[in-house]
Amino acid sequence: MNNNKKIWSTLIFSALTSIIMVSLSTTVSANVWPSAGALDLIKSTCPSGPNQHQELTQLKKEIAAAESLKQARTMALAPTDDAIDALKNARTMMPFSDDLRTAETRLNDARSRIMLASSQEQVADEFDGMMLAGLDNDRAAHVNIGSGGCDYSTGELIAIAIGLILGIIPGLILLIVLC
Repeated sequence: MNNNKKIWSTLIFSALTSIIMVSLSTTVSANVWPSAGALDLIKSTCPSGPNQHQELTQLKKEIAAAESLKQARTMALAPTDDAIDALKNARTMMPFSDDLRTAETRLNDARSRIMLASSQEQVADEFDGMMLAGLDNDRAAHVNIGSGGCDYSTGELIAIAIGLILGIIPGLILLIVLC
């Protein structure tokens, strides 16, 4: 009976991974990057600083210009929460991945800093700091500027795929955070 559970778990994992990768390929090529395949996007370089993804830079500007602190937090937390959800979903498939566990902890820490921010500008700064410095409270960046690319584990690829399915911003957050 235990072998049947293992077989079913393996089959379900394989099916989910295939569905995610096919969905990612369709979503990415149809909506955002018409010339890039899903794996090309995931294997792309990890920009930081002024070379961030335009979507993240635009969102930071919108957060800073929000009418209220509550609205700024909502704008920053929605994609952050989706990225955390993507990591949680990936961890159900890869429960022993230290990289996913660490990324989830770091995203939760960034979420806490966003919640503690006292102005729209500070919320935007915390959101931007999450992208610039690998979520570690604006200490040394985890990404070498101008690096040739990122090496993602299977679990990280699954998390990124889930993040991109949930939305482009959560997917981009995970591309950078997991790099």
